[in-house]
Amino acid sequence: MAKLLLLAAYRQRRAELIDHLKALSAQAAQEIAEQRGDAPPPDLGERFTAWATPRWPDWPAGPTGRR
Repeated sequence: MAKLLLLAAYRQRRAELIDHLKALSAQAAQEIAEQRGDAPPPDLGERFTAWATPRWPDWPAGPTGRR
């Protein structure tokens, strides 16, 4: 549900959404380091942003060309 809300809030501003998710990832990495005393997983940033990355080169039209 949270992902859908973020997608709706950042509709037509995908780059801003990715920047926001990167900032959250950096915050999470810092909290992991402080709480556990070790490095965060190497793919933490990817976990935060992968779902929001456009899947089609011509996004937002998508593979059919429809918006």
